[in-house]
Amino acid sequence: MKKLTDKELAIMEALWEHGEQSIRDLISYLPEPVPHFNTIATYVRRLEMHGMIHHKELSPKNYVYDAAVSREQYINTINKENVKKFFGGSYMGFISNLVKEHDVSVDELKELIRMVEED
Repeated sequence: MKKLTDKELAIMEALWEHGEQSIRDLISYLPEPVPHFNTIATYVRRLEMHGMIHHKELSPKNYVYDAAVSREQYINTINKENVKKFFGGSYMGFISNLVKEHDVSVDELKELIRMVEED
């Protein structure tokens, strides 16, 4: 799966949050500075080419776009790729790094363990 740029991610976030939309509708949900319509259309075409979104033709020259990949699918795939790339596939290495960098507290680890034990 393609790792998204910030602009592509903003488009995907708008689709994930608001559902299918035309490019004109997408513009209203994008953060400032909003790129030109043609630039957004280019991003949308690239996302569709990579299988991230799909379109439906309402009439000639009138399309709506929707996410073909859920937010959860994207996050899970990118996380797996990063763990594989940076930690040799070791989730223990990944979590150890988070703990060492103090991004995860001991209390949060205990909560994670509790959640895993409940499943």
